[in-house]
Amino acid sequence: MTPYADLSYFIIILCIVCPMMIAGSRGLAGWRWTALATVGMVVVQYTTPLQIVPGFFVWELAALVFFGVYLFALTALALKKIIPRKSALLIPLGLLPLVVAKYFPLGLPDFHFGFAGISFVTFRALDVLWMVSDGVLVEVGLLDFMVFLFFFPAISSGPVDRFRRFQKEWRAPRSAEKFWDDIDAGVHLIFRGLLYKFVIATLLERQLVHHVQKTAGIIGAIEYAYAWSAYLFFDFAGYSAFAIGVGRWFGINCPENFNKPFAARNIRDFWNRWHMSLSFWFRDHIYTRFLLTAVKGKWFKKRETPANLGYFVSFGLMGLWHGLTWYYIIYGIYHALLFNIFDAFTRWKKRNPSRLASPHWKWAAHFLTINCVIFGFWLFSGHGVLSEAEAAKLRVHPAAHEDLLPGEKFGEK
Repeated sequence: MTPYADLSYFIIILCIVCPMMIAGSRGLAGWRWTALATVGMVVVQYTTPLQIVPGFFVWELAALVFFGVYLFALTALALKKIIPRKSALLIPLGLLPLVVAKYFPLGLPDFHFGFAGISFVTFRALDVLWMVSDGVLVEVGLLDFMVFLFFFPAISSGPVDRFRRFQKEWRAPRSAEKFWDDIDAGVHLIFRGLLYKFVIATLLERQLVHHVQKTAGIIGAIEYAYAWSAYLFFDFAGYSAFAIGVGRWFGINCPENFNKPFAARNIRDFWNRWHMSLSFWFRDHIYTRFLLTAVKGKWFKKRETPANLGYFVSFGLMGLWHGLTWYYIIYGIYHALLFNIFDAFTRWKKRNPSRLASPHWKWAAHFLTINCVIFGFWLFSGHGVLSEAEAAKLRVHPAAHEDLLPGEKFGEK
């Protein structure tokens, strides 16, 4: 069952939430409700059979359980120092199931051992492993770990949460007043999601995307880029609103993903507004760690070099994570180049503060930024490369493909 894709999914959620309201009105809708709801919804969602090898099938749920047990065991071994916390193998071992699920089928087309949302679950698991490696976490309970990993409103496409924040929040008692505040906030978010995903995104998909795909040449490509970018935002923002809204019903304030991204003034500002939960994760765990390691190790003579290469490391990994297809890799390199150009421009502007001070330049910068972003989305879409069947498959749930879009606040100094 695809989350938030049809009415039946919302009916199932309401069947859980309605009786919870009785407990919530008495201040009793605490962490036990969240744990039980997560277990129930995971069982409902993951019923697809997976062909591990020809002739051998398991339920998708089995892959999910194996994944969780494996990662908890890895975390426990690191906490007990059986695997050294600073071991160079810890993070690669955490990535191993995702690598197997995503890349083994490239060489073994009949092999499948993954589940919807494995990328986002991996993000959460790696956050725990990095916190253990840094010595920030000294204890991780099995229930806390599993509910954090598989929290059902956000399991398939985020937002990406952090373990310490989640653990503190889901264990906190909720008064009746706080419960009804959460219900009210969740309703508002879910209605926003209905507007974005099932009204605006649907109209864009039906009236624009299908139409402009039939228009050839440069004009067709431009029309497609604008239409698909708008559709991508409203579909993914609608999904995020659903996830955050349902999360609020269960007492979890999932992090926001969007903050008026197309009002950005420059490329860095855009990524400060787009898919923010994932962006902060990449900023903290990839870009910043690379930057600090390079600076401490004195790898480069020029002070700008670590930051410049850090963009290519971060965005390059994102491109590879989408897949080994060339346009995903080009997409990552493209955004790394944009950040390097913007950094060079920022340094030049500091040396020449009197130039480009006119308000007209601000409008020009905004126009250039948005068009550079839309061109990047066009690259990411594979337009002109994908067949119509492949493009239609991508549009079924673009949020599931957005799990790798590069993130916010890269290179903030």
